[in-house]
Amino acid sequence: MFRITTMIRVLPVLVVLAGVPQLCAAAAMDLAPVKQWIIRQNDFHAVTADFTQTRSMSALRSPLENNGRLWFKSPDSFRWELGSPAKLIALRMKDTIYLIQPAKKRAERSVMSAMNQNVSGFGLGMMNIPFAHDFATFQKQYETLAISMDGTCCHLAVLPRDPQAHKMLTSLKLDFNTTNGNLLSFEIRTRDGSSLRNEFTNVKINTKINSSVFDFDFTGYEVVDAKQ
Repeated sequence: MFRITTMIRVLPVLVVLAGVPQLCAAAAMDLAPVKQWIIRQNDFHAVTADFTQTRSMSALRSPLENNGRLWFKSPDSFRWELGSPAKLIALRMKDTIYLIQPAKKRAERSVMSAMNQNVSGFGLGMMNIPFAHDFATFQKQYETLAISMDGTCCHLAVLPRDPQAHKMLTSLKLDFNTTNGNLLSFEIRTRDGSSLRNEFTNVKINTKINSSVFDFDFTGYEVVDAKQ
């Protein structure tokens, strides 16, 4: 089953788009929009956004929907909150990731480099801006399954090339605007039939973010190291 901690680890960041795709045959794929998107993201130094998260699982009669908020500040500060008040917080401070459950006064600590070697942690790269440092890195890390255009909107489906990821996922789907580089939605589909979709709104690029957003008072919390 797609656990909530795994859900967070494959969370993406950024913002804006929509459209109806017309899928291209693999042999005819034009990845120029992806190249431009990656280049455009290098201009993002700070991002804030609201999001609506929809989670579907075979054991659920209907999807679960929650609202949240995210903040990103270059080079490596990230905060993601689900619910209001927050039920779950993902906080990145340099190379350390904390998964925080305020109601339980508990936090799970991981080193990002170690998590990237774990099948449940590979998606932490989605917390990075840009999505990939350059197009060559993108091609090395991801297999493109499908790409389509609708005006300035691009719909992209990829799968990590990591063999273990293939055992877990069927696709990662991203919708982004080729003009401003913003991501509208990000969806994860797993082989057990589960899916997780985040749709972003109220996106602000390069706005000033107080550094205190990326601090957290762990007084009274049980902080444990995550199992790798």
